[in-house]
Amino acid sequence: MEKMLKKLIFIVFISVSLFANSLYINKIYTYDKQMRYANESQMLKIFHSLQNIYIKSIINNNDELKKQVLKRLVKSSKILKFNYSSYARELATFSDDVVPKITQKPIKKIKKNSILKLTKFYFNSTFIKLEFNKTINKKNIKTFILKGKKYYRKVFDFNAFLTIKPKKQKSKVIQDIKLAQYNTKTMRLVLQSKHKKTFYLKYSKNSLYIYFSKQKTIKEKKQKQTITYKAFNPKNKIIVIDPGHGGKDSGAIGYKRRYEKRAVLAIALKCAKELKKRGYKVYLTRSGDYFVTLRNRTRYANRKNADLFISIHANAAPRKSKYLVSKGLETFFLSPDRSNRSKNVAALENKSDMEDMDYYSKNVFLNFMNREKIIQANKMALDIQQAVLKSIRTKYRVIDGGVREAPFWVLVGAQMPAILIETGYITNPTEGERLFNFRYQQLLAKGIANGVDNYFLKN
Repeated sequence: MEKMLKKLIFIVFISVSLFANSLYINKIYTYDKQMRYANESQMLKIFHSLQNIYIKSIINNNDELKKQVLKRLVKSSKILKFNYSSYARELATFSDDVVPKITQKPIKKIKKNSILKLTKFYFNSTFIKLEFNKTINKKNIKTFILKGKKYYRKVFDFNAFLTIKPKKQKSKVIQDIKLAQYNTKTMRLVLQSKHKKTFYLKYSKNSLYIYFSKQKTIKEKKQKQTITYKAFNPKNKIIVIDPGHGGKDSGAIGYKRRYEKRAVLAIALKCAKELKKRGYKVYLTRSGDYFVTLRNRTRYANRKNADLFISIHANAAPRKSKYLVSKGLETFFLSPDRSNRSKNVAALENKSDMEDMDYYSKNVFLNFMNREKIIQANKMALDIQQAVLKSIRTKYRVIDGGVREAPFWVLVGAQMPAILIETGYITNPTEGERLFNFRYQQLLAKGIANGVDNYFLKN
């Protein structure tokens, strides 16, 4: 009975050993794949895992496993620049293998002058500056990314030594900045942020600049200024700003029972102020809460010999079920080519003053419009839409509703390029609040003024 028990224990031991050894062999093959693409820290983990398997092979007296793990230990030691002579000697005892040379090349003495050292470290809200004792280039740096659930880390490994005492760094742009000597040959800089961020490197002799955003060159800035001042003189340009509705015509009634006529007047006043700052002559079709007919708005612009006519409005969803989903900023110009959607939007703005013009009269008028004026209005609409979105997106997320054609009767009769801007949906809770927000109104006004500048620069 005792003999049978011993045999059973021996069989179980052999089975467990074989199973364990097969697992270790599979691990080794996995490490072969990982070693191809591993960085230094990953290679170090693989090396330590191989050492553990090597110890297991000695305990289990498994020569095949030992031979396989020794090969990998020699290979990983070479990559990490560790001394592999003892592993190579032991591997040489397996006569059926081609054994690498045991002797290692003598380590060259590094000249003091050839060592790259960090001498200064500086940062602000725009960039980080690292100053070294000699010229730095791409060959001295390796970068990689570490991602976590709550952070994004960009790692810069320098083939250099840290000669200054690093302090804890804080920045409004970067959540955390860490600088340390990672090992005897590597200095590591880690930039941590909450979201993915792109960094831009600039090499300048002994210095490296790491910018947090793309920088415009001085040449680009000078060239832009030259074009702005030489292309046209704003003092010779007349702009008529038309705040929609007013007086008895409240326009759309939006979130919290707020009136469109009040929001658009506030935006128009800020827009006029911004354009006047830039040198334009600016007139408003209304500067207070009173009613002006649609026809008289364009007549006023014609009397002033205006170069541009800009009508400012706020959009509204057709029904309550659409209040949350209807949002975005759109710019319209008058054209005979119009979609059903554009007609529906225009109908909200037209109903106050154009009941006396029948369907036939309206369509005949549109079909005989000046094609050249339509093209110019389209160009202006594109420039203003793009500039307004760019301005607002510096602080807010906003949907681009695009540039569209529509039969807005407030634009009919204008003898200059004329557009209508729907600054957002007053029925949407988010956009409805923004339309009465001072900061949002300022960004809208600045964007419209930038669009006017761009239009005159191109035309």
